[in-house]
Formats: sequence, structure tokens, C-alpha cells
Amino acid sequence: MSHAELTKVLHTPLKLNAKAGDKIYIITDTAMEEEVWKALFQAALDLNMEPVVSLMPPRAVHSEDPVASICTGAFDPSNELVVYLTSTAIAHAPFNDKMQENGRRMILMEELTVAMLDPDGPAGADYQEINRLGLKVAKFFTEGKTVTVTCPNGTNLTASIVGRPGRSISGLPIIMHPSGGGGCAFPDGESHVCPVEGTGNGTVVFDLTAHTVGAIKEPIRLTIKDGYVTAIEGGNEAKIWRELLEKYGDAESFNCPAEIAIGLNKMVKPMGSMRTDKKMYGTSHIGLGDTLALGGTCDAKMRIEGVISQPCISVDGVEITRGGKILFD
Repeated sequence: MSHAELTKVLHTPLKLNAKAGDKIYIITDTAMEEEVWKALFQAALDLNMEPVVSLMPPRAVHSEDPVASICTGAFDPSNELVVYLTSTAIAHAPFNDKMQENGRRMILMEELTVAMLDPDGPAGADYQEINRLGLKVAKFFTEGKTVTVTCPNGTNLTASIVGRPGRSISGLPIIMHPSGGGGCAFPDGESHVCPVEGTGNGTVVFDLTAHTVGAIKEPIRLTIKDGYVTAIEGGNEAKIWRELLEKYGDAESFNCPAEIAIGLNKMVKPMGSMRTDKKMYGTSHIGLGDTLALGGTCDAKMRIEGVISQPCISVDGVEITRGGKILFD
């Protein structure tokens, strides 16, 4: 894809989240493709915005803060919008919690690649239509008491969602904190809920994609008891997750489910990256670890997620998804 084509695609998230004259602060790292941040910079100029790019070495693990000087720049109130264009996810880093507390607006573009920005892919979806569907799903979560996730692959999980709001995350800015802080992602398309900590019980089997390992060859099987993962079984992918959590995590990093989400974007085809695969229509991604960014109570060092390709998700016994489809779509 040419620089001009990339730039045109990246007009979309900026048009949805900012306006002419806004200062755009772009956080990126040297593990990202240069073409992406250069095209985003140009897209902001095209739309008469004022972009700044801050480049750093890649972080060692998901949920690790950017370097201190970049954090300082992001907190500068003159920046109307901050873009996370990094090779690791920082949406659940302590930095992002502080961003939300300070009422800042952001777009999550972690792990983004040139390939993901093909206009015939998830970046070219109808985000207004995605949001309409997402709001329907979110209403079930908001009004529900118990969520259940099952799948022929062995998944069988239940958790309480009493008092926890459902949200439509669809490329449009949403408020995530009483301060007014919040944002969205791009490419985007999910509806999620943050279950009550300590209430999850059962089994989760990730069979599509997962953080750190990418496309899954041998499913990752999690055993969950009273809100914590007690076993991670499978092949090499499961071994990588165990070692990752042992090295970088803490007890709270085993909190699960930290999130249960339903993918809404019909333009997604699996690419082995969480940035897009977890948005794939009819899938579900489930998180481990930190929940502060979603309004929960778990303050963990890590946050990682995996994707189930064809889950059956129900709220209070009413099915929402089955066999890769959203049943009321």
C-alpha cells in the first residue's frame, strides 16, 4: 500500500475523534513499522491538526508504561488527543489509568501494521453501524446479572456482572472515567463488560489468537476458580504464558475474567494479532489481570488476553452469540 493510501485510511480515526486545530500526540516505538506513524502524522496534517511524534524503544511486556519523558508529554493539557501507536499494549498500564483520571482522550492503536490498514479490511468498516450493534450488545451486559461463555472447544465459564456497565467500543470516543477521560481503538469493533472480581469460575480455552504468542497452534486452556487462574495448560503457547506471568506478573495478574468481550467487526479476517483478531465478528476475547481501566478494582502488573473463535455467550440465560454469529444482528 502506498503512503498516500495509508494516509487516507488513517483519516478515519482522526475524523471520528478530533477536529481541525487539535494537537495530536503520537506515542510510538522502534518496533513499529515507520510507514504507519509517518502516515498518521501526515493524516493529521491533511486534516489541519498539529501532530507530534514521540519515539521510544519498545517496552518489554504488555502493560508497561512508556518512558517517563513521553508520559510527561502525554499529560500535557495542550494535547487534545493522544494516540498509542506502540508494539505492546499500554491500555492497561498505570500510565493509562492516570490518563483517564486526568480526563485525557486517547486512541488505542497498539500492534498496528500496514497490512491491518487495507481499506478492504477492518479499517474500512462502517463504524457507525458497528456502534449500533455494539450498543444492543452492551445493553444486555448492563442490565444482566450473570454472563456465561461456552464453546465446543471446552470453554465453560460463568461470572457475575451485577452493577458493571456494558460498553460499545467502536472507533467513536466514549467516556471511561468520571473525569471525562476515555477514548476508543482503531481498527475497532467490540462490546465488552468487566465482570465482578472474584466471581469467575470454570474453564476458558483460547483457540484463535493471544497476546505475546500471536496465532494459536495448540489451544491455551485456563482453569479459573473464584476469579483467579489456577492452571494454564496446553503446548508451547501455554508455556510462554506461564513464563510471562511468572516473570512479569503478580498474584493479581491471574485475575480472570478481567473482561469478556464480543467482536463486532465483520471486515476482520484472522491475522495473528490481537489488535484486529479480537475485534472479529462473533468471536470473544477474555482478559487476565488489571481491570482499573475498565472501572474494576483489580490493580495488576499485567494485562493479557486471548480469543475464542466461536463462543456461545449468554446473559441470564439469553443467548447473544453462537457459532460465530450475533443472534440478534
